Amino acid sequence: MIKRLLLIICSLHTFQLLYSQKFDDSACWEYFRITDKLRKDQPVDPVEWKHFIKNEAIQVYLKDQGVDSIYIDNYRKIMETVYMPKNEAKLQQRLKDPYNNWWTYIINEYKINEDKMKAYLKNIEQQPEKYLDLSYQYSYQMLPKKDHKRAPEYKITIIPVHNDAHVENGWMIYTLLAAYFNDYNKMGILGGHEFQHVLRPRMDFDVDQEDLVIVSMLQRILNEGSADLIDKRYQGEDAKNLLEFQRGYPESFLSDGYKTLKNIDSLLSAKPLEKSQLKLNKLFKGWNTSGHIPGYYMANIIEKAGYKKQLIKHIEDPFNFVYLYNKSANKTKDAYVISDQTIAIIEDLDKKYRPKSHIVRHQ
Repeated sequence: MIKRLLLIICSLHTFQLLYSQKFDDSACWEYFRITDKLRKDQPVDPVEWKHFIKNEAIQVYLKDQGVDSIYIDNYRKIMETVYMPKNEAKLQQRLKDPYNNWWTYIINEYKINEDKMKAYLKNIEQQPEKYLDLSYQYSYQMLPKKDHKRAPEYKITIIPVHNDAHVENGWMIYTLLAAYFNDYNKMGILGGHEFQHVLRPRMDFDVDQEDLVIVSMLQRILNEGSADLIDKRYQGEDAKNLLEFQRGYPESFLSDGYKTLKNIDSLLSAKPLEKSQLKLNKLFKGWNTSGHIPGYYMANIIEKAGYKKQLIKHIEDPFNFVYLYNKSANKTKDAYVISDQTIAIIEDLDKKYRPKSHIVRHQ
């Protein structure tokens, strides 16, 4: 009996170890050791830098960003300009024009917020379960009840380069700058956005080459638009603490969303429609093809019109997202209403692919 009880206890402990969420911020502390030396006018040690940049999470993130060794070496040089006291005059000159010295500006934000970032990391380290619980609770705001699950196989890593977040198979990578500023305004909100991506069910189907651009556009605006309802409201002009360029992001997403949706409608309703000529950057009017714009604008109109519950109920369905948006837009003053011609194209795709589709849920 005692042996059996011990076996059960050991099994439960093993299960807990296997399925407890992993949280790793070790690269941040390695970065701080480098910056401590830089503050003493000691240039970055090549061996130390090589070890730091070879961190697996940093490598995954930089590969996703598509950068090369020249870029990485330049990033190191900018760190020396920002942190070393002897370069203060050069730093101040560059900071006068932050948009043309972007990485100088970003790295300088790491520098001036370093003590607060250390306190932020220590706070999470003391209670990682609490941090994760908050993140999951925010993600559940935009998920059906049956998808209120956990994703313990995802390792959460915070890295001290850039200002973004990236989700890849089994890995959720936050840059320290993005995590710190988002969580300062609402602790766990960045994780809530990213976990919604992981846990959101998908309508899965094979797409013909000629329809790939339109279907990809529909999937992207739903993916980011629905998740943006979780966190963008905390990044407005009245946010407690944000990088200056971030302040007003949600407002710009909304104003640009109207224009981008109008552009998408114009291109799709053109006669004759040459699907082979369509490109995501043309539909989205620029380099940012993530779907935040016009996804957040559309999700916001749906919420304003009182259809948020219907959006959540069919959160996997990119076609329903467009129908629900247009229904909402017809009820909302000054909202952009998608043309009948474009809706007809969406309906044709819906009829073509829905019978072949199946819902994929996180297991």
